[in-house]
Amino acid sequence: MVVQKTADDSPAVIAALTCNETDALLQVKYNITEDEWDSLRPNIDNWRYTPFLSLQGNDIRYENFVDLTDYEACLPRDECSEVVVGGLPTDAYKISFGGKAVDIGQEFVFDGRNPVTSTELGTCTKPPICKDTEALLDIQYWGGYYNYNQHSFRVEDKEGNIVLHREPEGLYSVNQTYACLPKDDACYTFLIGGRYAWGDTRFPPPSYSVFFDGKPVRRSDSWLFDSVQFGGSCKPRCNEDNESLIEFFLYDRTRDVEYEYEWDLTVTNRNSSATVSSGVVPQGADNPPLAHKIMCVPKGSCSSFSISAPNVIVNVTTNETLFLYPVYSLAMDNVTYRKVEWYAPEDNGFGSDNQTTNM
Repeated sequence: MVVQKTADDSPAVIAALTCNETDALLQVKYNITEDEWDSLRPNIDNWRYTPFLSLQGNDIRYENFVDLTDYEACLPRDECSEVVVGGLPTDAYKISFGGKAVDIGQEFVFDGRNPVTSTELGTCTKPPICKDTEALLDIQYWGGYYNYNQHSFRVEDKEGNIVLHREPEGLYSVNQTYACLPKDDACYTFLIGGRYAWGDTRFPPPSYSVFFDGKPVRRSDSWLFDSVQFGGSCKPRCNEDNESLIEFFLYDRTRDVEYEYEWDLTVTNRNSSATVSSGVVPQGADNPPLAHKIMCVPKGSCSSFSISAPNVIVNVTTNETLFLYPVYSLAMDNVTYRKVEWYAPEDNGFGSDNQTTNM
Protein backbone atom coordinates (compact mmCIF):
# COMPACT_ATOMS: atom_id res chain seq x y z
CA MET A 1 0.00 0.00 0.00
CA VAL A 2 1.31 3.45 -0.91
CA VAL A 3 0.94 6.14 1.72
CA GLN A 4 1.26 9.57 0.16
CA LYS A 5 0.97 13.26 0.79
CA THR A 6 -1.14 15.36 -1.55
CA ALA A 7 -1.30 19.09 -2.07
CA ASP A 8 -4.56 19.24 -0.10
CA ASP A 9 -3.15 17.71 3.07
CA SER A 10 -2.73 19.96 6.08
CA PRO A 11 0.82 20.80 7.32
CA ALA A 12 0.23 18.64 10.37
CA VAL A 13 -0.52 15.58 8.24
CA ILE A 14 2.46 16.29 5.99
CA ALA A 15 4.85 16.54 8.92
CA ALA A 16 3.51 13.30 10.39
CA LEU A 17 4.24 11.16 7.31
CA THR A 18 6.53 8.28 8.32
CA CYS A 19 7.18 4.93 6.68
CA ASN A 20 7.28 1.45 8.15
CA GLU A 21 10.32 -0.83 7.97
CA THR A 22 9.39 -2.37 4.62
CA ASP A 23 8.85 1.01 2.95
CA ALA A 24 11.07 3.94 2.09
CA LEU A 25 10.19 7.61 1.82
CA LEU A 26 9.95 9.09 -1.68
CA GLN A 27 10.44 12.85 -1.80
CA VAL A 28 10.02 15.05 -4.86
CA LYS A 29 11.10 18.61 -4.06
CA TYR A 30 10.59 21.47 -6.48
CA ASN A 31 13.01 24.38 -6.75
CA ILE A 32 11.57 26.71 -9.37
CA THR A 33 10.44 30.31 -8.98
CA GLU A 34 7.17 31.73 -10.26
CA ASP A 35 9.05 33.83 -12.85
CA GLU A 36 10.83 30.68 -14.08
CA TRP A 37 7.51 28.85 -14.20
CA ASP A 38 6.01 31.58 -16.36
CA SER A 39 8.99 31.79 -18.70
CA LEU A 40 9.45 28.04 -19.15
CA ARG A 41 5.85 27.14 -19.93
CA PRO A 42 5.13 26.75 -23.67
CA ASN A 43 2.29 28.74 -25.20
CA ILE A 44 -0.06 25.76 -25.44
CA ASP A 45 -3.58 26.20 -24.11
CA ASN A 46 -4.27 22.52 -23.59
CA TRP A 47 -4.71 20.66 -20.31
CA ARG A 48 -2.98 17.56 -21.71
CA TYR A 49 0.29 19.50 -21.60
CA THR A 50 -0.21 20.50 -17.97
CA PRO A 51 2.86 19.67 -15.83
CA PHE A 52 2.19 16.56 -13.77
CA LEU A 53 3.58 13.91 -11.46
CA SER A 54 2.42 10.32 -11.91
CA LEU A 55 3.02 7.48 -9.47
CA GLN A 56 1.45 4.03 -9.54
CA GLY A 57 -1.21 5.24 -11.96
CA ASN A 58 -2.18 8.24 -9.81
CA ASP A 59 -1.70 11.66 -11.41
CA ILE A 60 -1.22 15.04 -9.78
CA ARG A 61 -1.57 17.98 -12.17
CA TYR A 62 0.03 21.38 -11.64
CA GLU A 63 -2.18 23.79 -13.55
CA ASN A 64 -0.77 26.86 -11.77
CA PHE A 65 2.40 27.70 -9.93
CA VAL A 66 0.62 27.64 -6.58
CA ASP A 67 -0.27 23.98 -7.20
CA LEU A 68 3.40 23.01 -7.32
CA THR A 69 3.97 21.60 -3.84
CA ASP A 70 6.56 19.06 -2.72
CA TYR A 71 5.41 15.46 -2.82
CA GLU A 72 6.03 12.59 -0.38
CA ALA A 73 4.98 8.95 -0.37
CA CYS A 74 5.95 5.70 1.31
CA LEU A 75 6.84 3.05 -1.26
CA PRO A 76 7.78 -0.62 -0.80
CA ARG A 77 11.54 -1.20 -0.88
CA ASP A 78 11.24 -4.66 -2.45
CA GLU A 79 8.98 -3.57 -5.34
CA CYS A 80 9.69 -1.44 -8.38
CA SER A 81 7.92 1.92 -8.56
CA GLU A 82 8.01 4.40 -11.44
CA VAL A 83 7.89 8.15 -10.87
CA VAL A 84 6.97 10.10 -14.00
CA VAL A 85 7.32 13.90 -14.06
CA GLY A 86 6.27 15.82 -17.15
CA GLY A 87 6.33 19.42 -18.31
CA LEU A 88 9.17 20.68 -16.08
CA PRO A 89 12.91 21.08 -16.73
CA THR A 90 14.98 18.47 -14.93
CA ASP A 91 16.77 21.10 -12.84
CA ALA A 92 13.42 22.23 -11.41
CA TYR A 93 13.07 19.27 -9.05
CA LYS A 94 15.04 16.70 -7.10
CA ILE A 95 14.07 13.13 -6.23
CA SER A 96 15.19 11.15 -3.19
CA PHE A 97 14.28 7.69 -1.94
CA GLY A 98 15.04 6.44 1.55
CA GLY A 99 16.96 9.65 2.27
CA LYS A 100 19.31 9.24 -0.70
CA ALA A 101 19.36 11.39 -3.83
CA VAL A 102 18.26 9.60 -7.00
CA ASP A 103 19.40 10.46 -10.50
CA ILE A 104 16.50 11.40 -12.76
CA GLY A 105 15.95 8.65 -15.32
CA GLN A 106 14.99 8.55 -18.99
CA GLU A 107 13.95 11.74 -20.78
CA PHE A 108 11.46 12.09 -23.63
CA VAL A 109 9.97 15.11 -25.35
CA PHE A 110 6.70 16.26 -23.78
CA ASP A 111 5.61 19.74 -24.83
CA GLY A 112 8.33 20.82 -27.25
CA ARG A 113 10.21 22.67 -24.53
CA ASN A 114 10.22 20.58 -21.37
CA PRO A 115 10.69 16.80 -21.09
CA VAL A 116 8.83 13.98 -19.44
CA THR A 117 11.08 11.77 -17.29
CA SER A 118 10.76 8.30 -15.84
CA THR A 119 12.68 7.34 -12.70
CA GLU A 120 12.55 3.84 -11.21
CA LEU A 121 12.77 3.32 -7.46
CA GLY A 122 13.04 0.26 -5.24
CA THR A 123 13.85 -3.22 -6.50
CA CYS A 124 13.67 -3.04 -10.29
CA THR A 125 14.67 -5.32 -13.12
CA LYS A 126 18.16 -4.52 -14.29
CA PRO A 127 19.51 -4.98 -17.80
CA PRO A 128 20.71 -8.55 -18.40
CA ILE A 129 24.41 -9.33 -18.54
CA CYS A 130 25.09 -10.57 -22.07
CA LYS A 131 27.63 -13.17 -23.17
CA ASP A 132 30.85 -12.13 -24.87
CA THR A 133 29.34 -13.12 -28.23
CA GLU A 134 26.21 -11.02 -27.59
CA ALA A 135 25.33 -7.34 -27.40
CA LEU A 136 22.60 -5.66 -25.36
CA LEU A 137 19.62 -4.22 -27.22
CA ASP A 138 17.86 -1.50 -25.22
CA ILE A 139 14.56 -0.02 -26.48
CA GLN A 140 13.06 2.86 -24.50
CA TYR A 141 9.51 3.86 -25.37
CA TRP A 142 7.30 6.71 -24.11
CA GLY A 143 3.62 6.14 -24.80
CA GLY A 144 2.55 9.79 -25.02
CA TYR A 145 -0.99 10.80 -24.19
CA TYR A 146 -3.73 9.65 -26.51
CA ASN A 147 -6.57 7.34 -25.50
CA TYR A 148 -6.56 5.44 -28.78
CA ASN A 149 -2.83 5.00 -29.29
CA GLN A 150 -2.04 1.58 -30.70
CA HIS A 151 1.58 0.84 -31.44
CA SER A 152 3.77 -2.09 -32.30
CA PHE A 153 7.50 -2.50 -32.66
CA ARG A 154 9.65 -5.48 -33.45
CA VAL A 155 13.19 -6.53 -34.31
CA GLU A 156 14.01 -8.90 -37.18
CA ASP A 157 17.26 -10.68 -37.97
CA LYS A 158 18.80 -10.60 -41.44
CA GLU A 159 16.68 -13.61 -42.50
CA GLY A 160 13.50 -11.75 -41.55
CA ASN A 161 12.81 -13.82 -38.44
CA ILE A 162 11.16 -11.90 -35.59
CA VAL A 163 13.46 -11.96 -32.56
CA LEU A 164 11.54 -9.39 -30.48
CA HIS A 165 7.96 -8.05 -30.59
CA ARG A 166 6.15 -5.65 -28.26
CA GLU A 167 2.86 -3.75 -28.21
CA PRO A 168 3.29 -1.21 -25.40
CA GLU A 169 0.24 0.24 -23.71
CA GLY A 170 -0.62 2.88 -21.18
CA LEU A 171 -0.88 6.64 -20.95
CA TYR A 172 2.02 8.55 -19.44
CA SER A 173 4.01 5.34 -19.22
CA VAL A 174 7.58 4.54 -20.16
CA ASN A 175 8.38 1.04 -21.35
CA GLN A 176 11.89 -0.37 -21.49
CA THR A 177 12.76 -3.60 -23.28
CA TYR A 178 16.08 -5.47 -23.12
CA ALA A 179 17.42 -8.37 -25.14
CA CYS A 180 20.82 -10.01 -25.62
CA LEU A 181 21.40 -10.62 -29.33
CA PRO A 182 24.29 -12.33 -31.16
CA LYS A 183 26.62 -9.67 -32.50
CA ASP A 184 28.96 -11.64 -34.79
CA ASP A 185 28.01 -11.47 -38.49
CA ALA A 186 24.72 -9.89 -37.45
CA CYS A 187 22.31 -7.43 -39.01
CA TYR A 188 19.00 -6.52 -37.39
CA THR A 189 16.10 -4.30 -38.41
CA PHE A 190 14.04 -2.31 -35.92
CA LEU A 191 10.49 -1.62 -37.13
CA ILE A 192 7.86 0.56 -35.46
CA GLY A 193 4.44 1.87 -36.41
CA GLY A 194 0.87 2.22 -35.33
CA ARG A 195 -2.23 4.34 -35.07
CA TYR A 196 -1.80 7.91 -33.90
CA ALA A 197 -3.34 11.34 -34.57
CA TRP A 198 -0.53 12.63 -36.80
CA GLY A 199 0.05 16.33 -36.62
CA ASP A 200 -2.49 16.65 -33.82
CA THR A 201 -0.85 18.95 -31.27
CA ARG A 202 -3.61 18.27 -28.74
CA PHE A 203 -1.72 15.19 -27.55
CA PRO A 204 1.89 14.75 -26.41
CA PRO A 205 3.27 12.30 -28.99
CA PRO A 206 4.96 8.95 -28.40
CA SER A 207 8.73 8.82 -28.77
CA TYR A 208 11.42 6.17 -28.54
CA SER A 209 15.14 5.47 -28.37
CA VAL A 210 17.05 2.39 -29.52
CA PHE A 211 20.54 1.43 -28.33
CA PHE A 212 22.65 -1.56 -29.38
CA ASP A 213 25.93 -2.55 -27.75
CA GLY A 214 25.90 0.74 -25.83
CA LYS A 215 25.61 2.90 -28.95
CA PRO A 216 22.57 4.91 -30.06
CA VAL A 217 20.79 3.50 -33.11
CA ARG A 218 17.75 5.76 -33.41
CA ARG A 219 15.81 8.35 -31.45
CA SER A 220 12.54 9.87 -32.61
CA ASP A 221 10.55 12.59 -30.89
CA SER A 222 7.73 12.60 -33.42
CA TRP A 223 5.44 9.79 -34.45
CA LEU A 224 6.41 8.03 -37.67
CA PHE A 225 6.53 4.65 -39.24
CA ASP A 226 10.20 3.90 -39.05
CA SER A 227 12.80 1.25 -39.80
CA VAL A 228 16.51 1.20 -39.10
CA GLN A 229 19.20 -1.43 -39.55
CA PHE A 230 21.91 -2.05 -36.98
CA GLY A 231 24.72 -4.53 -36.47
CA GLY A 232 28.13 -4.97 -38.02
CA SER A 233 27.11 -6.91 -41.13
CA CYS A 234 24.33 -4.80 -42.64
CA LYS A 235 24.32 -4.12 -46.36
CA PRO A 236 22.30 -1.61 -48.43
CA ARG A 237 18.82 -2.93 -49.11
CA CYS A 238 18.91 -1.65 -52.71
CA ASN A 239 21.72 -0.89 -55.15
CA GLU A 240 22.31 2.74 -54.23
CA ASP A 241 23.89 3.58 -57.61
CA ASN A 242 20.97 2.72 -59.89
CA GLU A 243 17.99 1.78 -57.71
CA SER A 244 15.48 3.65 -55.56
CA LEU A 245 14.15 2.13 -52.34
CA ILE A 246 10.38 2.01 -51.79
CA GLU A 247 9.24 1.31 -48.25
CA PHE A 248 5.69 0.24 -47.41
CA PHE A 249 4.20 0.05 -43.92
CA LEU A 250 0.69 -1.03 -42.93
CA TYR A 251 -0.76 -1.26 -39.43
CA ASP A 252 -4.13 -2.89 -38.76
CA ARG A 253 -5.24 -3.92 -35.28
CA THR A 254 -8.43 -5.77 -36.29
CA ARG A 255 -7.78 -9.27 -34.92
CA ASP A 256 -11.21 -10.94 -34.83
CA VAL A 257 -11.27 -12.40 -38.36
CA GLU A 258 -8.75 -13.31 -41.04
CA TYR A 259 -8.52 -11.39 -44.32
CA GLU A 260 -5.94 -9.95 -46.73
CA TYR A 261 -5.10 -6.65 -48.35
CA GLU A 262 -3.82 -7.01 -51.92
CA TRP A 263 -1.18 -4.72 -53.42
CA ASP A 264 0.94 -4.38 -56.54
CA LEU A 265 3.74 -2.11 -57.71
CA THR A 266 3.92 -1.07 -61.35
CA VAL A 267 6.94 0.67 -62.88
CA THR A 268 6.78 2.76 -66.05
CA ASN A 269 10.06 3.19 -67.88
CA ARG A 270 10.51 4.35 -71.48
CA ASN A 271 6.79 4.24 -72.26
CA SER A 272 6.30 0.68 -71.05
CA SER A 273 4.65 -0.48 -67.84
CA ALA A 274 5.17 -3.68 -65.93
CA THR A 275 4.20 -5.03 -62.53
CA VAL A 276 7.49 -5.61 -60.73
CA SER A 277 6.12 -6.75 -57.39
CA SER A 278 2.81 -7.80 -55.88
CA GLY A 279 1.56 -9.54 -52.80
CA VAL A 280 -0.88 -9.63 -49.91
CA VAL A 281 -0.87 -8.38 -46.33
CA PRO A 282 -2.54 -11.08 -44.22
CA GLN A 283 -4.43 -10.02 -41.10
CA GLY A 284 -5.70 -12.03 -38.18
CA ALA A 285 -4.71 -13.40 -34.81
CA ASP A 286 -1.60 -15.24 -36.06
CA ASN A 287 -0.14 -12.27 -37.99
CA PRO A 288 1.70 -9.27 -36.56
CA PRO A 289 -0.36 -6.05 -36.82
CA LEU A 290 2.56 -4.19 -38.40
CA ALA A 291 3.45 -5.18 -41.97
CA HIS A 292 6.60 -3.97 -43.73
CA LYS A 293 7.92 -4.39 -47.26
CA ILE A 294 11.01 -3.12 -49.09
CA MET A 295 10.99 -2.87 -52.90
CA CYS A 296 13.76 -1.75 -55.26
CA VAL A 297 12.96 -0.01 -58.57
CA PRO A 298 15.18 1.60 -61.25
CA LYS A 299 16.15 5.17 -60.46
CA GLY A 300 14.31 7.74 -62.50
CA SER A 301 11.35 5.49 -63.25
CA CYS A 302 7.74 6.34 -62.44
CA SER A 303 6.24 3.94 -59.92
CA SER A 304 2.59 3.34 -59.10
CA PHE A 305 1.55 1.48 -55.95
CA SER A 306 -2.02 0.19 -55.66
CA ILE A 307 -3.67 -1.42 -52.67
CA SER A 308 -7.17 -2.86 -52.33
CA ALA A 309 -9.18 -3.73 -49.25
CA PRO A 310 -11.15 -6.96 -48.88
CA ASN A 311 -14.92 -7.10 -48.65
CA VAL A 312 -15.32 -9.13 -45.46
CA ILE A 313 -18.89 -10.28 -44.77
CA VAL A 314 -19.55 -10.57 -41.04
CA ASN A 315 -23.31 -11.16 -41.25
CA VAL A 316 -24.62 -13.15 -44.21
CA THR A 317 -28.26 -12.42 -43.36
CA THR A 318 -27.89 -8.62 -43.39
CA ASN A 319 -24.88 -8.58 -45.77
CA GLU A 320 -23.02 -6.54 -43.16
CA THR A 321 -19.37 -5.96 -44.01
CA LEU A 322 -16.41 -5.47 -41.69
CA PHE A 323 -15.39 -1.82 -41.38
CA LEU A 324 -11.61 -1.50 -41.75
CA TYR A 325 -9.40 1.42 -40.84
CA PRO A 326 -5.74 0.50 -41.40
CA VAL A 327 -2.94 3.04 -41.30
CA TYR A 328 -0.28 2.84 -43.98
CA SER A 329 2.58 4.81 -45.48
CA LEU A 330 4.62 4.80 -48.68
CA ALA A 331 8.03 6.38 -49.13
CA MET A 332 10.64 6.40 -51.89
CA ASP A 333 14.24 7.26 -51.03
CA ASN A 334 13.08 8.63 -47.65
CA VAL A 335 10.49 10.95 -49.21
CA THR A 336 6.97 10.17 -47.94
CA TYR A 337 4.33 10.08 -50.69
CA ARG A 338 1.41 8.87 -48.61
CA LYS A 339 0.73 8.50 -44.90
CA VAL A 340 -2.93 8.03 -44.16
CA GLU A 341 -5.59 6.39 -42.04
CA TRP A 342 -7.61 4.54 -44.66
CA TYR A 343 -11.31 3.81 -44.17
CA ALA A 344 -12.52 0.84 -46.19
CA PRO A 345 -14.52 -0.45 -47.90
CA GLU A 346 -16.49 2.29 -49.66
CA ASP A 347 -19.64 2.92 -47.67
CA ASN A 348 -22.17 5.57 -48.68
CA GLY A 349 -19.45 7.74 -50.15
CA PHE A 350 -17.25 7.47 -47.05
CA GLY A 351 -14.13 5.39 -47.56
CA SER A 352 -12.77 3.57 -50.60
CA ASP A 353 -12.16 0.05 -51.80
CA ASN A 354 -8.69 0.81 -53.19
CA GLN A 355 -6.07 3.53 -53.36
CA THR A 356 -3.25 4.30 -55.79
CA THR A 357 -0.11 6.31 -55.11
CA ASN A 358 2.20 7.56 -57.85
CA MET A 359 5.85 8.12 -57.03
